[in-house]
Amino acid sequence: MIAIGPLNVRLDLLAMMASLLILYIGFKKIGLSEKDRDVVLGTWFAGFLAWKGSAIVLGLASTGSLALSLYATGGTWSILIAAGVIAFFVYRLLPSLRGYWLFSALFLWFAMTLVVPKYGTLPLLSSSQPLHLYMAALIVLLLIATWRWMRTPTLGALLWTGVGAFSIWLIGSIVTGTLKLWWIIPFFLLIAVAAYVARPSQKAIQYGLGLIVVLAIINASLPDETPRLEAGSSQTGLNIGQVPPNFELKRTDGTTFNLSKLRGERVVVNFWASWCPPCRAEMPDMAKFAREQDDVTIVAVNTTTSERDVADAESFVAPYEDAFEVVYDENGMVGDAYRIQAMPTTYVLDENGVIVAKQFGAIDHAWLDAQTN
Repeated sequence: MIAIGPLNVRLDLLAMMASLLILYIGFKKIGLSEKDRDVVLGTWFAGFLAWKGSAIVLGLASTGSLALSLYATGGTWSILIAAGVIAFFVYRLLPSLRGYWLFSALFLWFAMTLVVPKYGTLPLLSSSQPLHLYMAALIVLLLIATWRWMRTPTLGALLWTGVGAFSIWLIGSIVTGTLKLWWIIPFFLLIAVAAYVARPSQKAIQYGLGLIVVLAIINASLPDETPRLEAGSSQTGLNIGQVPPNFELKRTDGTTFNLSKLRGERVVVNFWASWCPPCRAEMPDMAKFAREQDDVTIVAVNTTTSERDVADAESFVAPYEDAFEVVYDENGMVGDAYRIQAMPTTYVLDENGVIVAKQFGAIDHAWLDAQTN
């Protein structure tokens, strides 16, 4: 995230735009025509517009306010709509261009993985590891393999590359503990289709079986339970997979709140200010979500040092105090510890106090539901 005044600019979106520019120049260098470059890379712009446009429509339907809907994320529905639009345009591509598109997809995935840090404990390693770097390295291997056949794609090559990408994604899900068992079904269906369309060579089968045996041996040697991250250790930090700093702040009524007291519960820590339009936009959805959930606690941290008058913050948040733990960072120490440069900024913590998601910018009910379930 990069702060520009009071606004947050997401690094993953910046990485996406920069990657598209690099791809546009790179495809030109290897001889792809301007028309073909526009067609291949235009699929991503169409998907982005579909995502944001559907988010605004869904936000307008839920809030009834166009001003507030501009900050909506759209949740899972907007992602599915964007994916459908991209799939439609990819289907319309000339077969000779699909290799270029798949390479662009892997390149975008690599760039966005690289700039969103994730940390966690890997098998056989006791210390916290930069999972995003391991994932990026695996994607690079797939990029190299794709480059070899990109100009002359076959359906078999496209399918087996899809299997490779799906495998990397599943590995990342397993390591971060976000795997859902039903994801295995489409994975094996994709393998079956790839094997039917383009039968793997005997050597590829041997390598694959060897990898499965190695993974089985590693899994058998692991302890029954992977050690969890603990607050106060060297694994404390603000990236996904780390434990954020503890803090103790005053509520509106003067009583003291301590974040560590919520250990064992899922927690959403949201930094806000009353003058911030996205903060004002997200509050109703946050309150609705909080009132529906008994096992998730939202801690709304007011960045008091940025307020003109504390009374403005107190009057604004008063209708929501039954839903949140509202606390005030009066001297700015917590904001500094969390490196808050712009608002709103939100962290989601699991029962062990580990960051499992974070968002720079407005959130809504759909985002909260997706990140806490």
